[in-house]
Amino acid sequence: MIRDFRINGAKAPDAMHKAKVNMATGMGVVKEDSTTDKFANITSAETVADIFIVDKERVPSGINCARGDMSDYDNDFVKIKANEPVSLNKYHAGEKFGTDQYDETITSDLALNTRVAWKNGLVTKATIASPYVFKGFHNDNGHLLAQIEVSDTAVSNA
Repeated sequence: MIRDFRINGAKAPDAMHKAKVNMATGMGVVKEDSTTDKFANITSAETVADIFIVDKERVPSGINCARGDMSDYDNDFVKIKANEPVSLNKYHAGEKFGTDQYDETITSDLALNTRVAWKNGLVTKATIASPYVFKGFHNDNGHLLAQIEVSDTAVSNA
C-alpha cells in the first residue's frame, strides 16, 4: 500500500510498464526496458538509485465489482500479478510518502531520520548513501506505514 503525504501533484507517474514478477503496491522497483518490453522489477541488491514506487489502477474484480465501498488495503487494490500494468511513482526532494512494504525485522533499527534503501522491494535501513529519510510510522486506520521523506542530499547513516 502506498499513501502520498506531500507531493507535487503536477507530475504524472510512468504508466508504460508491466510487473515482471508478482509484487505489491508500495514496493520499490527498478525499470527493465528493452526494445520490445518495459518491465518493473524487484531488485535483490540494496539500492536507492533509480527507485520507483509501484502502484496500480484500483479496479475491483469478481464479487468486489458489486461492492460500493472497499478498503484501500483490499487485495484487488494492492496485489500485483506478473505482466499486470503498473504505474511507477518517482519521488523528489521535499516529497513524503508512506508504504507498508518494509522489512519488519528492522523496525527496531529504524530511528527517526535514519536513511533507508530498498532491497527485495522492501524499505530497509541503508548501508549506502541515501536521500530517503525515515520519518517514523504512521497509523493508517490500523495499518502501519513507514513514512519516507526525500532529501536533496544523499548521506550515509552514522
